[in-house]
Amino acid sequence: MTSGTDPRQTRSFRFLLLLARLVVTFERLWPGLWPGLAVVGVFVVLSLFGLWLHLPLALHLPLLGLFAAALAWTLWRTVRLLSLASRDAGLARLETDSGTKHQPLRALADTLPESFSDPATRRLWALHRERLIASLRRLRLAPPRSDLPRRDPWALRAALLLVLVVALVHARDDIGPRLTSAFTFTGRSAAATLPPIVDLWITPPAYTRKPPLVSEQTRGQASLTVPAGSEARVQVHHLPTEATAQLVFGDGRTPFTALGPGSGEAKLMLGTDGLLGVVDGAGREIARWSVDAVPDAAPSVRFAGTPKATHRGVLKIDLEAEDDHGVAELALLLAPVGREGEVERLLLLKPGSQPPKLEIGTYQDLTPHPLAGLPVKLQLEAVDAIGQKGRSEPLEIVLPAREFRHPLAKAVIEERRRLAGAPDSAMNVAGRLAALAETRAAQEQPIAVPLTLRSAASRLALNESDAASRRSVIDMLWELALFIEDGSLSVAERKLRDIQQELQKALEEGARDSELERLMEELQKAMDEFLEELARQAMEQGQPPPQDLQPLDQSQVVDRRDLQQMLDRARELLKSGARDAARDMLAQLQEMLENLRAGQQQARRPSQGEQALSDLQKMIQLQQNLLERSFQMNREQGQEGQPQPRGQRGQPQQGLPGQQQRGQGQDPMGQAQAEQEALRRALGELMRRMGEAGMEIPRALGQAEMQMRGARDALGEGEPGVAAEAQTQAVDAMQRAGQAMMEQLQEQMARQQGEGPGGQPQPTGRRGRDPLGRAARNDGGMDTHGVQVPEESDLGRARDVLEELYRRSGDRRRPALELDYYRRLLDRF
Repeated sequence: MTSGTDPRQTRSFRFLLLLARLVVTFERLWPGLWPGLAVVGVFVVLSLFGLWLHLPLALHLPLLGLFAAALAWTLWRTVRLLSLASRDAGLARLETDSGTKHQPLRALADTLPESFSDPATRRLWALHRERLIASLRRLRLAPPRSDLPRRDPWALRAALLLVLVVALVHARDDIGPRLTSAFTFTGRSAAATLPPIVDLWITPPAYTRKPPLVSEQTRGQASLTVPAGSEARVQVHHLPTEATAQLVFGDGRTPFTALGPGSGEAKLMLGTDGLLGVVDGAGREIARWSVDAVPDAAPSVRFAGTPKATHRGVLKIDLEAEDDHGVAELALLLAPVGREGEVERLLLLKPGSQPPKLEIGTYQDLTPHPLAGLPVKLQLEAVDAIGQKGRSEPLEIVLPAREFRHPLAKAVIEERRRLAGAPDSAMNVAGRLAALAETRAAQEQPIAVPLTLRSAASRLALNESDAASRRSVIDMLWELALFIEDGSLSVAERKLRDIQQELQKALEEGARDSELERLMEELQKAMDEFLEELARQAMEQGQPPPQDLQPLDQSQVVDRRDLQQMLDRARELLKSGARDAARDMLAQLQEMLENLRAGQQQARRPSQGEQALSDLQKMIQLQQNLLERSFQMNREQGQEGQPQPRGQRGQPQQGLPGQQQRGQGQDPMGQAQAEQEALRRALGELMRRMGEAGMEIPRALGQAEMQMRGARDALGEGEPGVAAEAQTQAVDAMQRAGQAMMEQLQEQMARQQGEGPGGQPQPTGRRGRDPLGRAARNDGGMDTHGVQVPEESDLGRARDVLEELYRRSGDRRRPALELDYYRRLLDRF
């Protein structure tokens, strides 16, 4: 817009003025329309809630007339406002929204009378119009403003809208019939005009662990996919009076059971695909779904690698099983080669959680089996919750057999294997067993050995064709061979293996905490008995009791404390609820025990470094004993008030650490000096041997030798207090030297473990790792390799949480709802 141009003459201004007049008209009309809208809203709400369906005709007509009168009155008041706002009202609205002063739009309509011919007046009038036009450079129009907040301070209009939304949700699919029910007068059976409503619930079988489908999920769906065997429950409502309905699935029809007037329910099993529908008595279809019943597939199972025998002949089987709804049972099928019809089924486990996919390794001690040492065919079998079976491909192996070293035990096992492989040779086996009982080897055994051989021979001879008797003799010969070979060690080993398998089975089947705790206690006792029997047998063979236990992997050496720590950690994991981690820990413990052999069976000569470290540890202990004796002698001097001359001091009290029995005529100070000098010479000899072996001598050993020299001199001068100070420094120096020697040995062991037989490097995953596969040393980095087992800090936090739960659950002042929540949490653990 240029200066001096009248804005009212433009097309855009005329359009803006029209909009302003419409805005003013709407602002005047809206308050008048709202009462009519409120009447309509109340009518719709009452109709949607079904008011007209329950009112008698005497109240129906007056109430409907009242609504009509109220609507007519509000509309009549609104008609008076149905006029477009004037031009002046539109100009005033534009002036107000634009923020101008002195009404410039309306002032431009003023004109100067023709009688004014004074040039100055006309010039002044022109300047006045130019100023008005300049003030109209930016004209704006604000949106309409409602006057309802002032007239409705309680916001009843919002409440009406909220109730309207609730009524729409309540009516759902009956919105149209309920709105038209207000104008239905004949018969007063408005409910019969509502269309029937069908609700469908589908509950899958419990073993599938799938959630049910509720009516909100099935409503409006044309097709449904459900597991075969699911239960369909259908309800129909709003049926006409005395009307009937049927549930149709395939060729079958199921009548509805009445639930009330116009309502019924029917149930059926969905075993196959088909159309599920509801029809009324006249055959008209009310609802229909296409059902796709997915059958339960048979489980699959396979060997995850070839089964391998452990050091003790136990068969380790790694397997993978899978099922669409969960594996309920795993078994091993075993049959001798050439006699595939004689299949024996051995139960492996029954997973309590029935996982859809299972990858696990299990140990089976089949060395007592009659077919041990013979070729057999193995096959895995998986069973799901409804009894369907799946089998793996057959695998032919030679069943692991235990190797017996005792000649008599080997002969017994050979006869046992002959009897199991050829049942027709029972008489020949009986004769050979009787002959074995008379041999010198059998007579040198306890009397039970020849008696058992004669008993087995007699049983075979008297019951030659009895399969049960043959099997009992086979079992008897196995127990006899174990007794001859190992004595009571085999009994402890078998007990330990049985408890391990029972515990693993209980974990898989989800046993209670009390049962798991009982099995853990039995496992503790069985492991102690096995290790004690192993040590006893080693001593009987003239070997020292094994302090270390060495698995087949030379890079792992553990002692009984390591095994005990693994067992304690598994118990803590069970108490904290981490059953999966506890199962993994117990599996590792079982694998270690199965592949275990006593360290003295392949006793190796300690290295020079190990021997030097052992000698240094003994010297530290001797020096500590001397230090305690110096403290005692210094205390005695302080009690007497003056030092005693050598040869006249009393002897130390009995029972002090490191003290030896001495006669009354011996000098304690002189004897301590002699022992200190002998210990100093032994330390010097140790440093000489280390130097000759090319080992690095820690500087702390030289410092310890100097302190020993000073302690010797102080004892010779009768000053045990000064000697005690030097001896303390000597102990500290030797401990520092021992730490340095230990680090040297660890580095040497790490280098040696990095190479296998023939100088070949071993896999890096086993270098410098403890029996659990974790790094033995950590140089500041994070070791991500190894087992996923919670650390002590994690277990400590879990114990703290459990203790807090127990404390709160025992506080009876807490609300009942809170106590119930704590009890449910504790039931989980």
